[in-house]
Amino acid sequence: MSIYLVFNAVLPPFLARYNFLKKERSVTARKKQSLATIVGTNISRRRRNLGLTQAELAEKLNIGGDSLSRVENGLVAPRFQRLEDIAALLECSVADLFRQADDQLETKLGPVEDLLRPLPPEIQDDAVRLLIGLAELIKKHHDGH
Repeated sequence: MSIYLVFNAVLPPFLARYNFLKKERSVTARKKQSLATIVGTNISRRRRNLGLTQAELAEKLNIGGDSLSRVENGLVAPRFQRLEDIAALLECSVADLFRQADDQLETKLGPVEDLLRPLPPEIQDDAVRLLIGLAELIKKHHDGH
């Protein structure tokens, strides 16, 4: 058997597997990039809503402005501890930094959750029951017209 026949038998499956693995890695990289982009966009939006410049937030985080810029542009993802620091400075939860634009209702409810979080559990329960009752009244009125 010639070396040519061996290569023809072995090389195509090897290359096919290599290309498959390469594609798999690129999909994973795209997912990571996408998540980094979501987090970066949310950091940028929340920073601007609070009236902070990149330089001001970067200083509060003890990082360079270029580092924050890379985070906001989705080029790098912050580490978990840094996410906690960022969320605290941006007056939101870490989960809020991962919310996508299509999570509109969750985004709208975020400030309500932030207001309820420091309250005792029994008061939280009362407030939630009150909100549910109000929402039911609004729905009933809306459905009736």
